[in-house]
Amino acid sequence: MKYKVLEGITTADVAYKVYGKTIEELFQNAAEAVEQVMVDLKTINPLNNQQLSISNQQLDNLLLDFLNELLFYKDSQGLVFCQFKISIRNKYELNAKLFGEKIDIKKHKLRCDVKAVTRHHLEIKKDDGKFIATIVLDI
Repeated sequence: MKYKVLEGITTADVAYKVYGKTIEELFQNAAEAVEQVMVDLKTINPLNNQQLSISNQQLDNLLLDFLNELLFYKDSQGLVFCQFKISIRNKYELNAKLFGEKIDIKKHKLRCDVKAVTRHHLEIKKDDGKFIATIVLDI
């Protein structure tokens, strides 16, 4: 399982537990979870790619910054993504290739508009050899 919705954490938000064997896989699965809340990923073609580089001295804040960048692309350029190629160097430097396309309301099955990824309950931990993150989305 890549991610699952958490019930009862918040009333007006969407909360997830996200899983990954590596930190890169965790970030990829978190990105898929955020995009899946907004649009059916199966309706997106990986026609365009965007390069993204960010850094942060804390891993949980790096995840927060990365996911909020996805929302920035949606809000500023009308882009949604379905595939993510992630590399993290020196623990806190993320480079990503994001694959997707411009929103087309005739083609894409839009769901809900995510306003932000919040710090509420945000955490990354390692348990039994895998990474687990808790993420709350403001909708």
